[in-house]
Amino acid sequence: MNRPAVLAAAGIAAFLLFLVALLPATVALRFLPTGLALDGLHGSIWRGSVDNASWKGHALGPVRWSSRPWRLPLLELNYAVVYGPPDASVGLDVAVRTGGRVLLSDLKGSLPISNLHGFLAPRGWNGRVEFDVARLELRDGRPVAAEGTVHVRGLSAPYAGSGGLGDFELLLGEGSVGSEGIAGRLRDLGTGALTVRATLTLDPRGQYLLSGEVATAPGADPRVQQALAYLGPPDSLGRRSFAIEGTL
Repeated sequence: MNRPAVLAAAGIAAFLLFLVALLPATVALRFLPTGLALDGLHGSIWRGSVDNASWKGHALGPVRWSSRPWRLPLLELNYAVVYGPPDASVGLDVAVRTGGRVLLSDLKGSLPISNLHGFLAPRGWNGRVEFDVARLELRDGRPVAAEGTVHVRGLSAPYAGSGGLGDFELLLGEGSVGSEGIAGRLRDLGTGALTVRATLTLDPRGQYLLSGEVATAPGADPRVQQALAYLGPPDSLGRRSFAIEGTL
């Protein structure tokens, strides 16, 4: 590349950096996935924060970000993001690309299940969720690919008694549901009242299916056994089949 071309490229890059540094954070609202809302925006696209993020009307909490402007020449907005409500800390990298694509990577941290009440968890359920997800891709606001691990520690429910339901692990990227979609395997870690083996599928339209077998562990609170009765009678090993489906 000759010298004038190098100077021109450097000038364009500097101009893009200047734009990112000065554009207010409110400009980002037009690029958000459908269902994601930000209230109380501060700062700029370069570096800023929001008092509360919400997904489809469910409040999630405060978020702060800082830009990685060297990705701008590739037409990609790239950010280091920290989600930090009380008693929680989750960090991740976010890349916003053309065509409504968003790539989340290096998603690590933990938060109480109470932060997800009314969204991903019923009210009255408690415990802690730990994330170690290498990759989660969204297209038009819907998950279409994922790879990593999610742990739920100390899960409890109103009917579970003092012993709780236990600890569980979800491996994402296990199996396949076709050219696009998310698959995973769920299992208990042998620490509570439930034993579970199940598979998860989530297609690009947001339709999910969690199906498998569940049983009570020895010494489980009788109320847990009673709560499982709606699944029908157990087999000879005490296992009951289940299937939970819906749309995100």
